[in-house]
Amino acid sequence: MDIQGQMYNRASDLQSDLMQTSGVFDWFKRYALLLPVIVMASYYIGRGLGDSLQLLYLLCGLYVLRGMDVSPHRRVVYLLVVLLALFLVSVIYPDFSARSLKHWVLYALSSLVLIFTVGTFSPSHHEPSYRWIAVVPVALLIGFSFELGYFFFYSENFHPAVQVNGMILAALSPLVFLITLPGKLSPVFFHILFYLLSFIALSLADSRTELLMLLLGGAFFVAIYTKKISVLFVVMPIVFVVAIVSDSYLFRPQGLDIGGDTFQWLDRLSSKRLTIWSTALSHPPDNILMGVGLHRSIEFLPQISYVKHLHNLFIEIWYETGLLGLLAYLLLLVLLFWGAPRAYRMFEGIDRRVYAVFFASGMAALIGGLLDKGYLHPLTRYYMLFCFSVLYLYHRRCRQSKA
Repeated sequence: MDIQGQMYNRASDLQSDLMQTSGVFDWFKRYALLLPVIVMASYYIGRGLGDSLQLLYLLCGLYVLRGMDVSPHRRVVYLLVVLLALFLVSVIYPDFSARSLKHWVLYALSSLVLIFTVGTFSPSHHEPSYRWIAVVPVALLIGFSFELGYFFFYSENFHPAVQVNGMILAALSPLVFLITLPGKLSPVFFHILFYLLSFIALSLADSRTELLMLLLGGAFFVAIYTKKISVLFVVMPIVFVVAIVSDSYLFRPQGLDIGGDTFQWLDRLSSKRLTIWSTALSHPPDNILMGVGLHRSIEFLPQISYVKHLHNLFIEIWYETGLLGLLAYLLLLVLLFWGAPRAYRMFEGIDRRVYAVFFASGMAALIGGLLDKGYLHPLTRYYMLFCFSVLYLYHRRCRQSKA
């Protein structure tokens, strides 16, 4: 074959590779909202499946990383890299821990969803149909109801996974607001029915945190979508009372004991959460700046060795990665939320609905992190960062529109 023919074949191969890369990138761009939701929902079936799908998603994302343009989001990416570097330092302090290193790898892989979201998703790109995203919480509710029925009829005690699955249902429930129904049936009726059935199911599962996530997530959506943020100040106290009453009086034979002082009552109500938090805060790590290492807080707090973690996102990240890690994490969240007031004022139509949905879903995940799960749980290390990344992109769109 002559030189000209070889050059032609190489050019054709290069063009084919570029087209293939472009195809994969376009596929990621089209499903940039749906794929992370599917990955989070897969944790309902099992932790192994969720981690495996997350790894597959991230490996595919790494393949198309060369086609992504993340340069406009340098501050977010750099801050995330700094955060991961601080986490890595905490892994080897005060001594090496293979378990800490494993959790750092999990967190690093999960955090890449932020980069993939800002690199692939465009707020003006409305594919796939949002109705497919809204099907996910409906499927979770059906599965959760069957699971409850199984335990009520065939088992005396709930498996711990039941309440974890309830937390996934509660976090993804705001996605149901993306459903629009043709014909005479009002989507509002469908949304109310879904939330009513979810409320009953989570109440039967004895899930206080999940009830708060469900109700407050719905309240956040209504407040953002209707531009009535002041409603939250009225709704939030009512939500807390409803969650406490439904869990303590309706579905617990022993009722709610309000004897003793306020701390003891709240401690019993929160399943010893206040004791865990106060113990961690009153026994700070030896190295205030760098912490004790990932997933190692309980090793340094023998007073609360009866739990696996500190049940609070920010307290745990402070204790295990120090003040530097906590500061970097808070800066990252502030940067992702910086344009929220402007987006609240500007967006209308489908953009406002999508923004309100992911705002509510991310806040529901954050509530789960504040009251139950730590920063290493998939709900916070993966899904919450994904939701807040979507918000960040909408905030950038607002700035660009104003300019």
